[in-house]
Amino acid sequence: MSSTTRKTEPHFELLPGMIDSHFHSAMMEKKGMDSKALISQALQAGLAGGIDIGIEAGDTARRQWVQREFPQIKLAAGLYPAEAEHENITGRIALLCEDIERYSPAAVGEMGVDRYWNYATVERQQELMRQQIEVANHYRLPIIIHNRDADAEVLQVLKDTPPQTGGVLHCFSSHAAAARSFVDAGLYISFAGNLTYKKSDALREAAAAVPLDRLLAETDSPFLSPQKLRGKLNHPGQVGFVYHTLAELHGQELERLIQLISENFRRLFPD
Repeated sequence: MSSTTRKTEPHFELLPGMIDSHFHSAMMEKKGMDSKALISQALQAGLAGGIDIGIEAGDTARRQWVQREFPQIKLAAGLYPAEAEHENITGRIALLCEDIERYSPAAVGEMGVDRYWNYATVERQQELMRQQIEVANHYRLPIIIHNRDADAEVLQVLKDTPPQTGGVLHCFSSHAAAARSFVDAGLYISFAGNLTYKKSDALREAAAAVPLDRLLAETDSPFLSPQKLRGKLNHPGQVGFVYHTLAELHGQELERLIQLISENFRRLFPD
């Protein structure tokens, strides 16, 4: 095997039973990755399951192959905050409902508020999130939340329109007090590769503050590769880096943490 071939081989950091609670197969494909091969290799290496996440109306049809090829992987259908830029939010919600009825996803999301990028107004993003929670409540599905620099805005929507079947705040990126507030709101908290970054001390403090029965782990592939692989594209086979860090922060044996996160995942996203 040539050195060039070795450099292009994807790294896998997995133990049996690990779960990637948030990744984007469609975005992996857009980045030129072979998502089918990478998911297959991850499952062969021990990945026990995961969720392929939706971000726009109608994208579930393009991702249906994931669940067909890999029954261990669930699908989520949702409208990312950027969808608030569409003039007709009601129309986007109608398309989302069509996807839910046609493909029976395991969750609605990702949805939320993003104050980092200029996606419409905060108010329109909140309205889009509120309507998606209403959809999730109607179909008795949990929700998956995107939050970037918008702790108060997301919490306000959750207070006004509580998700009746629970949910998860994915790729948590705030501080410990915010983590406790979201746990108090009934959410699970999922951490991604940014937990491993050298300058993420505050994030690690937040992760340590989340109760073990509310923890999830993810890659957010193809984004947020862990510290040891920064600059490279991410994939579900690298979720183990997050598990290792969470185990250290909580003083848990890795095998025990794998079991706990599996129980959390199955509780929130039952088969």
